[in-house]
Amino acid sequence: MSTDDSFKKFVTRNKIKETFELYVAQKTDTLTDEHQVKVPEGLDGIDYKLFQKTLAHQVDTIFKRIQRGNYYFYPLREVKISKDPLLNIKDAEKQGKIRKLSIATIRDVIIQKMLYDYLSPFTEEKFTELPYVSFAYRKNVNAQKAAQKVFNDLNDQYIYALDADLKGFFDTIPHDKLFKQVLTFFKDMPETHKLLYRFIHIDIGYKSKNKNKVIREKRKEGIPQGGIISGMLANIYLHQFDFWIMTVLKAKYDIRYTRYADDFIILAKNNDSITNIQEECKEFLENIGLVLHPDPQKTKICTLTNSRSLDFVGFKISQKYIGVKDSNIKKFKIRIEEILKTTDFKKKKSLELLKLRMSYKYFGNEYKSFKCKTCGNFEKSRNWMRFFLVITDTNQLKNLDKWVYKSINYYYYKKTGERLPKNALKQLDFPSLELLYYNYRKQLSYENEYCQCNAIDKNLYATKNPYNELFNIYT
Repeated sequence: MSTDDSFKKFVTRNKIKETFELYVAQKTDTLTDEHQVKVPEGLDGIDYKLFQKTLAHQVDTIFKRIQRGNYYFYPLREVKISKDPLLNIKDAEKQGKIRKLSIATIRDVIIQKMLYDYLSPFTEEKFTELPYVSFAYRKNVNAQKAAQKVFNDLNDQYIYALDADLKGFFDTIPHDKLFKQVLTFFKDMPETHKLLYRFIHIDIGYKSKNKNKVIREKRKEGIPQGGIISGMLANIYLHQFDFWIMTVLKAKYDIRYTRYADDFIILAKNNDSITNIQEECKEFLENIGLVLHPDPQKTKICTLTNSRSLDFVGFKISQKYIGVKDSNIKKFKIRIEEILKTTDFKKKKSLELLKLRMSYKYFGNEYKSFKCKTCGNFEKSRNWMRFFLVITDTNQLKNLDKWVYKSINYYYYKKTGERLPKNALKQLDFPSLELLYYNYRKQLSYENEYCQCNAIDKNLYATKNPYNELFNIYT
């Protein structure tokens, strides 16, 4: 039996249906009372409700096309987003701070997910030939582990850094070179090769003025950002770079290496070698059609001591501490200010309501205490502080708590003309990032039973509704 026969057997009608249900479950926001589903619509105009209504037909179509080997990906809808939360799209575009996300049809998302699940064991077999150096788009690794690794390497006295970024990585990967790497990773899999080839060469699409026709635009290079398969292909392409660093470069220099997508850090003990390392990396990358970012803010050489840090995967890292990156502090403050600006402090129970509105930012899914009917366990908490739990610089959290309290006092006075009563926030047991951090850290020392059900089997319900409790509303 060939490997491709195995893939075709993997793609059953039931598996396609389950993959769709899993996708919808993962896109459902359980924090809203309406359980809003946020599935973006592709260029074919089929939203998730219509897909669900015609599910049997959709599943049958996908299944037959895969079995016949004539499945083709629909053109992608591109959406521009600003990389800077303070800039609108126009201003961000002028400053070159735009990221293009590619929105696929629901059918194509399902096929991407199934390809990813099927091919992951093959890619991991390749990736694990090396120690853990790549931390994006893979199971069991993440940004937090990447930050922790860099911090540990700095404390092993690898303090001379090449902190680098690849210019336009996703938009410039050469198609021919990428496909050669695909053939290396997945041998004797012609049907799978065909699907990946079609995905790599997928068109960008635009609706015509009359909205009835999709205008296609061919991409000569690059892969779409935002696709499930895109991250896997990015790691496949950069595996040759990882391998070269960990064999050829490491044999010449005493270095440590960490990569997250197209951002990477090489640390050395010897200051003299770091410039040579940059030049050799630049040459290797140019040979595979990639470019080190010329912006000195994106690619730089620096010495990292207790007083000097670098930004990586959302964190600020030095020999002394791991902290939250300044731009993420800024984003947190923006969100809190949005809440404060729209709070009517003249109303009764305004402070109690403010506390609840801020709860999502602080506690995430914890504020409704979701429990699973299937397994009987609570859902594992997900929130801002959980993401940054690996930080060691608690002064940032103290300062943020002070800023929040001052901001509440400022907006309260601005809208009421009165000073907020002393200790009013303490009496309400207002949330504190610092206390939350220490509580979560304490929880790490003992095991908690959390819901492990997949998104389809999960049957979550809120064990408390703070809004109902506050306003004495019972349903």
